[in-house]
Amino acid sequence: MKPIEDKVKGKTPTLVLFQKSEGQEFAELKKLIDELKAQYGDKLNIIDYDCSHNGQPKEQYRFTEYPTWILFKEGLELMRESGHKTIGELQDMVVRAM
Repeated sequence: MKPIEDKVKGKTPTLVLFQKSEGQEFAELKKLIDELKAQYGDKLNIIDYDCSHNGQPKEQYRFTEYPTWILFKEGLELMRESGHKTIGELQDMVVRAM
């Protein structure tokens, strides 16, 4: 598996979700990701990173809360949000990067 840094270098914005796959929250996050994929198609890359068995990204990207959403473009972090988000909040985040 390629490191996250390699996956976020392109011109297409990439939204990375760092989460732990636990219970109902996991199902809700999957639904949000599916909605974003359906709306943006190939205009947005989405990476769903399960940190349940690997805490390294938490240290590398210095976040303290799950879920954490980080938006990249051309390898640069554009913005980040932590906690539960609505589809509208995530769409606002993506639109700013396009």
